[in-house]
Amino acid sequence: MIRLLLVDDEPVILEDLTLFIRKTTNFDCVYTAASGQEAVQIIEQFPVDIVVTDIRMPGMTGLELCEYIKQKQMDIECILLSGYAEFEYAQQALKTNAAAYLLKPVKKDELLQTILQTAERLQQKREAVVSNKKAQETLRSHIVRLQASLLLELLKGGKQTPGILTEEMERLSIPFSSGDKAALMLLRIENRFLEYDERDISLFEYAIVNITEEVFQEFFEVWSCKDDSHYLAFLVKTKNNDLLDASRKKLEQLIPQLQHYITIYLQGKISVIVSDFEAFPQGLTELYQKALTLFRRLPESEQELFQRLWDQAPHTPLRPLQRLYEPPTVLQLIETGRWQDAQERLNYIFEELSSNGMDSAEYLSEVYFALSNAYTYVIHMYGLQMADVIEEPYMRGINSPVFRTVKLLHAWAAQVLNRLKERVAVGGNVSKSSLVLQIHQYIERHLSENVTLQAISDHVHLHPSYLSVAYKQETGENLSEYIYRYRMEKAAYLLRNSKAKIYEISALLGYQYTPYFTKLFKSYYNVSPQEYRAMSGRE
Repeated sequence: MIRLLLVDDEPVILEDLTLFIRKTTNFDCVYTAASGQEAVQIIEQFPVDIVVTDIRMPGMTGLELCEYIKQKQMDIECILLSGYAEFEYAQQALKTNAAAYLLKPVKKDELLQTILQTAERLQQKREAVVSNKKAQETLRSHIVRLQASLLLELLKGGKQTPGILTEEMERLSIPFSSGDKAALMLLRIENRFLEYDERDISLFEYAIVNITEEVFQEFFEVWSCKDDSHYLAFLVKTKNNDLLDASRKKLEQLIPQLQHYITIYLQGKISVIVSDFEAFPQGLTELYQKALTLFRRLPESEQELFQRLWDQAPHTPLRPLQRLYEPPTVLQLIETGRWQDAQERLNYIFEELSSNGMDSAEYLSEVYFALSNAYTYVIHMYGLQMADVIEEPYMRGINSPVFRTVKLLHAWAAQVLNRLKERVAVGGNVSKSSLVLQIHQYIERHLSENVTLQAISDHVHLHPSYLSVAYKQETGENLSEYIYRYRMEKAAYLLRNSKAKIYEISALLGYQYTPYFTKLFKSYYNVSPQEYRAMSGRE
């Protein structure tokens, strides 16, 4: 609404106008002043939209009041009243950008109409300003997204001719040029923030970008984006044309400061990998891949890490995960309806993943893909659809925030297992009978012994012939074939993941005559146990 100030040194006129305006309008406030000086005090103390003032007043004239408002750049419209129909006053009124100039004695209806018209123009002007600000904010947000999109494209190896790239960066106001010496920083969020929901993590990332720009703005130009692995990537170049050694030194000083500020203001931690300064954009994709590979090998941490690409030691081979592939696997357990054993196997797998620095993105990906493949196979085996078991956001794959930590991946794996069990119970095919469960459990526990059809029959108290037929009907596989397959898979696992001698492995699998075991293994895998172990890198 409108707030009006009436200024006149004649009390009778001022009071008459005030009563008329208050009676005929619904303005928020109608202030009055008997002089220009008093009017200045009011507009400096209270918000005012329109000033209606007499020109001829002692002390400060109405023209001087309008000029004061103009100089102070106040968002106030002025309407001038004068008893002198002289051209000089009209000229001065125009110079002060007065909204209107009326001659006394002015008709009240005419004054009211002028005030209302001025109020409407003022409102339209303010709406235009607000609209323009919103348009600028929208344009800026779009530009920021386009800038980030272009950087991500370059990081991923997108090819553009130098001319097109230069034109695109100029269009998006990106302060980088081909040939600039630029360094790449890759930031990873650590500790408890990894377990926040996607919206909260996005706000946290937005705050990190703002803090980074503030910390670096004095010395570096900064260009940022978020990559597909949920890391924040920053390309930086010096503003001062410093030598590379000086730029590198300054960058190494600022990164710990950045980590410190994020700890203070956001109560979070970040790890940073930084490259040396290289010519842009040549080699950018290679630098990014090196940083990404290093991060994927580094375990998640409660502490903030700072790694320099240029002083990394040669990579050592990753240790293989053992429990993920140890028979019986999660897939084998689910296939035979051993849900509790499958749950215990998940706990067994994630216990290994949580220990000894194996909670890196590389190992998380391996476990995710192995389990998702097993789940997919079983889902379709039971005649179900993926959407019947795996809900959003879990169907997004390894890039989903749900897989950023061992804890979150474990929760996902357990949830899918439980939902699969529920869906099989109500809508899937009939699960394997308890007889098959008993047989498999017996074989696993007595593998080093002479596992025979008679021994198993004695354990389940059934005639061997009936047992053999029942097992074939339930599984579609002969019992002897299953025992043979299970022993060979167990042998392969032990050859890959243990230092046991061949004869020791043979004995563990129930083969007391090692050459016979070797013959069976070669028949199954087309290589001898020694050759298989050599291929697996255990020798």
